Amino acid sequence: MLDLTIPDMTCGGCARGVTQAVKSVDPAAELVIDLDTHKVQVKTSASAAAVKSAIVDAGFTPA
Repeated sequence: MLDLTIPDMTCGGCARGVTQAVKSVDPAAELVIDLDTHKVQVKTSASAAAVKSAIVDAGFTPA
């Protein structure tokens, strides 16, 4: 399980963008997104570096 905070994820469109980015690396990934706290939990077999890189490429800043 990968726990991320993405401060610039503020709306449903952002959440969809993050989801699409993660699923481009691991189509079987499962995400739990909390927009109020800007937190994302990702259950994935991909590396943390690959997931973060995909999110950055989508225009977001994971911490």
